[in-house]
Amino acid sequence: MDFVRKCQKCGFELTDASAKVCPVCGTSLVRRVGGNIWIGALIQFAISTVFLTVFHFPKFTIAIFGGMILIGALLSTFVKPKAAGRQVGQTKRPLSHPVLFRFVGVGILLCAFTVICCLLFGLVIFLNSWNRWHQYEGQVYHRSEFQVLQVYYQKQSKSHSFYARGLVEGSREWMSLQPYTHVTPHSQGEADQLVPAGTMIPIYFFPDLKGRARVQVHQDVPPAEASHRDAMRAANFSLLGLAVSGGLLFVLLKIQRGCYADGDSRVTPSVGMQIG
Repeated sequence: MDFVRKCQKCGFELTDASAKVCPVCGTSLVRRVGGNIWIGALIQFAISTVFLTVFHFPKFTIAIFGGMILIGALLSTFVKPKAAGRQVGQTKRPLSHPVLFRFVGVGILLCAFTVICCLLFGLVIFLNSWNRWHQYEGQVYHRSEFQVLQVYYQKQSKSHSFYARGLVEGSREWMSLQPYTHVTPHSQGEADQLVPAGTMIPIYFFPDLKGRARVQVHQDVPPAEASHRDAMRAANFSLLGLAVSGGLLFVLLKIQRGCYADGDSRVTPSVGMQIG
């Protein structure tokens, strides 16, 4: 089969595999993927940075994901030019199962998206729980009650703050109310209705900590143990998701290779390699 390549600008068909410029319109036929890769990496970094900032994730997670995106971009710059070089002067064999090929392609995209989500959300949840676990691990605490004196609701540009000023054993303390109500109000009036002044809230009191971290809503499990469980749960589910999605991705790639004629997903010889 002779090599045929069309100019994207004028549509002229070229049979010379080594041609780098269209002889009709002068358009370059060499694809430059390096710039596109780095533009895509920059967009990914901007989206992940905005996401992590909006949801108040630790700043070091931005550096982690930035490093992952950088590594992916570097690998792409080395892999794609080599793959493009192998395909010069070669054409793909026809598909024997085009419908299955399309469905498998969608499955591959979904599996790849799942892998990214498991890495992104799993790592962030694990790190948050891990930090909270070490914040409360070994700290002295005891059971007490928080008497609400005044509730505050503040609507910020990208988030909401819902907290209260009150008394714990006669001393003035501050407490985040989101873990107590499990809902976020939309106005000061709604906040006052959710937690009226004088409400007594059972808490864990950590006298050696500072700020709102001193007062935590009482639950069946203390904060340190609960955070440790959350961290381990996030790690286990993330690893399970990566294993399942990675296994499916491998199987789908194998199936995709079988969708080509004669079971060969690669390429046929060029005109210079034809068998006489």
